Amino acid sequence: MQIAIETASALVYLHASDVIHRDVKTNNILLDNNFRVRVADFGTSRLFPSNVTHVSTPPQGTPGYIDPDYHQCYQLTDKSDVYSFGVVLVELISSMRAVDMTRHENNLALLAINRIQESAFDELIDLSLGYKTDDAVKTMTTLVAKLAFRCLQQCRELRPSMDEVLQELKSIESTGYELENH
Repeated sequence: MQIAIETASALVYLHASDVIHRDVKTNNILLDNNFRVRVADFGTSRLFPSNVTHVSTPPQGTPGYIDPDYHQCYQLTDKSDVYSFGVVLVELISSMRAVDMTRHENNLALLAINRIQESAFDELIDLSLGYKTDDAVKTMTTLVAKLAFRCLQQCRELRPSMDEVLQELKSIESTGYELENH
């Protein structure tokens, strides 16, 4: 949870500074010597003035993480980072890669959307996390999956802001602590 929360916090900071990262992915989330998150690779970042709704620019980023709305319409918004972060959340709870050509459903975002819609969380969440043996883990990972589902919505207007994502992650973490201590 800490990696997700710290990454979301970094993205909230960037968005408040009118910057869109544009290549949020697990390879760009580094850990320092104290296992604190450092978001890296700002080579494709764009300034996003707060007085505009979007920036028209050709899509850039990594396959599997690129916002489909941005890819289709060439309109970059802060919700493009939200989509990419949704993929990262799914990677964290599933231990699957964003794109895996050996997997039947090679796009993790689409696989996740399908499993979450079917409430087939046990087919998405990595069971080695304790999903079937620890009620707190089951609750937290299911809530993270549902949050990721909101981030992965095709239509950007349906996605939460990064600030909303951060607040929800903190709430999920608190829920987990409460369940573990009862």
